[in-house]
Amino acid sequence: MQHTTANSRRTGGKANGGRSVAEFGARIREAISQGDYGPGEYLPTVRELSRRHRLACSTVHRALQTLVDEGLVAAENRQGYRVLPGAGDPLRGCPVAYVFSSTEEQEPLASSYQRSLLAAFQNAAAARGWTLLSTVAGPDEAGTVLEKLRAARTSGLVLDMHDLGLIDALLASGLPAVLVNSWREDVAMDTVMQDGQQGGLQAAAYLASRGHRRVAWFGPMAQTGHSLDRFGGALSGLRRAGLAAPEEHITTDDEGVIAEQARRLLSGRDRPSGILALWQANALALARAAAELGLVLGKDFEMVGWCREEEYAESYAPRFRPGEVPPTVVWSAAAMAAAALDRISLRRSDPARAALRIKIPTRLRVRP
Repeated sequence: MQHTTANSRRTGGKANGGRSVAEFGARIREAISQGDYGPGEYLPTVRELSRRHRLACSTVHRALQTLVDEGLVAAENRQGYRVLPGAGDPLRGCPVAYVFSSTEEQEPLASSYQRSLLAAFQNAAAARGWTLLSTVAGPDEAGTVLEKLRAARTSGLVLDMHDLGLIDALLASGLPAVLVNSWREDVAMDTVMQDGQQGGLQAAAYLASRGHRRVAWFGPMAQTGHSLDRFGGALSGLRRAGLAAPEEHITTDDEGVIAEQARRLLSGRDRPSGILALWQANALALARAAAELGLVLGKDFEMVGWCREEEYAESYAPRFRPGEVPPTVVWSAAAMAAAALDRISLRRSDPARAALRIKIPTRLRVRP
């Protein structure tokens, strides 16, 4: 005759409490991996889990402790058990999100750039067997974005926009996140960006090697992490060559008047012979201004441009035709996407890692 003890009733009818602990732990582990409880969310209370699954509170406690030991959840005083960033598994249907600002009202060049960068992340995710969820975010939409990500069982996030409210919300949520194409010294989040300093050095070194003594800067200097990086690298490169950019040859472009400033720079009596135009829009504006003024790029002046490696042949070089395509600093979006997803994977397994700024190498592409 089989006897049922009080303890077996409390553990859901199983005399072996250890087996109940293992089975319940596996059930919660599965629910977490499938995204039923997303990173940063709290599990139901021990009392609620005990009631739902008809288990003793002590059994629930012991099972949850195994998940704590595995690094899936953390026990927080007076709060309960919180799911850690590494819990959602992108290989089991939990997507990685790519969040960017809307480009609907931006110029076609910006929209094309955003689409191509998104494609690089889609390819990088597919190579890992991950699903990439793309979503657009506007200003002051941090709460809405986080709700959307939780509903989608997101396991990590790539943020391609600089919204401090959203960044703060992500850091507080515990969701593994990487900021790309942007950087600020006061944001403690992993960042993957182009190596502007290296590119600026390469561009300045090229113009110096070509014998240019009057070199101009045409672009922003301190508005963004990119401009700080590129301008600093360019000035260092000029100084290393014994050159300096005269104050009158430093043009900080203003949005909406780039074309006018490009004409002014090229039509002056003391026109520079070399120009650092380390933004695609700036390089194209100079090429158009040169055509309007009857100047020949490569003969009357030289410049160095900037673009993504993947768009150089199809959408960058053709814009300079029938003229000469200038030497251009290029970087790989594929490398950026791979590095960003590598960092998400690492942060999922080790969320306490210090935030890093990772730079994607650049190279100077010169057409023969």
